[in-house]
Amino acid sequence: MNVFKSGFCGFVFFAAASFAASAAGVITDQNGRKVTCPETTARLATLTIPAASMVIALDQGSERLIGMHPSSRPDITDGLIGRLFPEARNIRTDMSGEGFMPNVEALLSARPDLVIQWGDRGEAIVAPIVRVGLPVLSLRYGASELAAEWLELMGRCLSGREARGRALAGDFLAVRDEVARTTATIPEKKRPKVVYLYRAQGNAFQVAGKGTGMDSDIRLAGGSNVAAHIPGFAPVGAEQLLAWAPDIVLLNNYEKGTRPAVVLDNTLLAALPAVREKRVYVYPLGGFRWDPPSHETPLAWRWLQTLFHPETHLPPLREKMIDSYRRFYGRAVNDEDIDRVLKMTENGGSRHYSEKFGR
Repeated sequence: MNVFKSGFCGFVFFAAASFAASAAGVITDQNGRKVTCPETTARLATLTIPAASMVIALDQGSERLIGMHPSSRPDITDGLIGRLFPEARNIRTDMSGEGFMPNVEALLSARPDLVIQWGDRGEAIVAPIVRVGLPVLSLRYGASELAAEWLELMGRCLSGREARGRALAGDFLAVRDEVARTTATIPEKKRPKVVYLYRAQGNAFQVAGKGTGMDSDIRLAGGSNVAAHIPGFAPVGAEQLLAWAPDIVLLNNYEKGTRPAVVLDNTLLAALPAVREKRVYVYPLGGFRWDPPSHETPLAWRWLQTLFHPETHLPPLREKMIDSYRRFYGRAVNDEDIDRVLKMTENGGSRHYSEKFGR
């Protein structure tokens, strides 16, 4: 045991000393932490779930990504990235566990030049990484527009990607401003009442309320979140959903097999306006799932805006997706790819869906 401790401490000292010798610039991250970015970032570990897909978009490849959160794997294997970059399916997922707690031994064995972690969920998930001498870029969760700064910060810490990170962040904010301009004048009475179900199966419902990316997206796209007064993600019963009477139900990408039929066929929810009108939709899954914040959030805003206000003339989303995916990943996508991302099979029977998003 003493030998292990001695060797471990020596390894920590070596890692910290090596890093200090190759350090580049110092930046301030979203939580006010000073981060010394490596001069060359050849090996990167992402413990936040969106960051893996975002790094691949910044790099247009997965070569530098040596570790990611376990929940990032389904995003890649089930989504567009797994088809565009098959090698990304093999990235290690043992460097963090429940509650984003880092696996320090796995991190040290992988020797990342930089670790990306949440910085607003308590010191317990950041301090162990810092103590072993690994630099940590910490991000903050909340409104989806925070993801623009994620792109910029990651670009600054990924050697050779600063300009690309800044450009993608600029594109992100430009779409936000465009959508905001078109929805700002919509009166409250014309904004559909919307609920996002973070959990939808087995009558164990959870909704997204104040402080979540889903809440900010619903409001930006011209909807009214019926759960906006509830902080965070909260459980609710069928009775509460019936009382709220949402016009639109949005379904998560977290529960395996979630699709509109889960709600449409639920007899407890038969009286919901959204069910009667078949305005129930499961979020798309591209290079990352579209419900939480990521670099693909601008596409999600356009998708939501079309669902909320189908009478409004908007640019065809499929064309925007083809352009965006070429910009993100440097690869061409075809109609079959777009169909899978938009979940045309699952959503095809919901109102307006085939009309607005079909080929």
